[in-house]
Amino acid sequence: HIRIVSTNRNYPGAWHRLAASTMAANDIEWFGLFEYSGGGKFERLYTPWKDNALEESSQPGSSDKPVLLYAHGWQRGAYKSPAPESFITSQEVYGEERDVAEPWLQAGYRVLCFMWVPFADENDLATAEQKIWTAGKDQVQRWRNRDGNFQDVRGATGIGQAFFEAYRTVVMGAPRIHLVGHSLGTQMVGRLLEQILEQSDRSLARLPERVTLLDPYFSNFAKSYLDGRWTGEQVREAIRQAAEAGCAIEQVASSAVLDNPLSDSNGELRFHTAYFVLNPDFIKLAYGPRDVEVLANRHSFARYAYLASLCSGQQPAVEGEHSSGLASRTDAEVRPMMTSEFHWVQKGGDRWDPETLIFERRGGSACFAKPKVAVQYA
Repeated sequence: HIRIVSTNRNYPGAWHRLAASTMAANDIEWFGLFEYSGGGKFERLYTPWKDNALEESSQPGSSDKPVLLYAHGWQRGAYKSPAPESFITSQEVYGEERDVAEPWLQAGYRVLCFMWVPFADENDLATAEQKIWTAGKDQVQRWRNRDGNFQDVRGATGIGQAFFEAYRTVVMGAPRIHLVGHSLGTQMVGRLLEQILEQSDRSLARLPERVTLLDPYFSNFAKSYLDGRWTGEQVREAIRQAAEAGCAIEQVASSAVLDNPLSDSNGELRFHTAYFVLNPDFIKLAYGPRDVEVLANRHSFARYAYLASLCSGQQPAVEGEHSSGLASRTDAEVRPMMTSEFHWVQKGGDRWDPETLIFERRGGSACFAKPKVAVQYA
């Protein structure tokens, strides 16, 4: 059991204790590893920090099915919603309610999601970001309950370490692992890879075959909890090492979420990925206060578009200066596209039809940073 303390403090400043109780970790709603079966339905498989988690895990690692493993990002205001972020698109924004996980389920994948919704529900994004990397010297993580109040979990780890715990215990026995992170979830991916790479015995934690970073987010500036390193720098190094170890790695941008002074564009990360740029022009700019909502919708589009692009029919192709498709590309096809020498920009295609999603090759990495020596994986 874990000690839970209810608070109303402004994290991480001074606080006032309101109440205290003892609660099992699995009593924290939408925290842990979940399996998605379609139609917005999730089933919890594993809860980190739980005393008997290893014994009570359903042990799906023995499954012979490939796994799509997804990590979400910042979840401000999620306590107001009865259900977490799912894979179903909004009718209002996208013109239809489409379950973009369905192609993966039909292809025989298990769709697993590491949920940290109540911990990612912070008014300040930087606070949620910090939680990925550390629980601080007091090993305390706070989460937001349904009333909108914060409670502390004592004896906790960084959320990224909890993700690794779930991965090693439940996921890594799958014959194939496709690891996907969206927004702040790309830092969850980076932290997971970092811990896998630290293992001297890879039989204890193997790397995924495929890694996909969807419209990544990194805040600017050095972090004391990373000994002066930037979060983007930390993820970039993990991605570089994973790429050198043989992972097929993609990065898909769909918004201008990093185009501001408080964010780190992390252009050098693109050197170690196959870098694609989506153009969701159907989500129209409002040229006013509503553009904050437009930015959020374009930011989410990378997640929906990539997952929807898995197809069982015609496979993606690269023909000269043009390429089609996204998720259906094989690992062997992704590897030579991982380079600092060119990237891919969407030039046409229906928002959902993967066979008509066309990209044009452009020189460089679409950033000011240039490597001293050209980066090219094979």
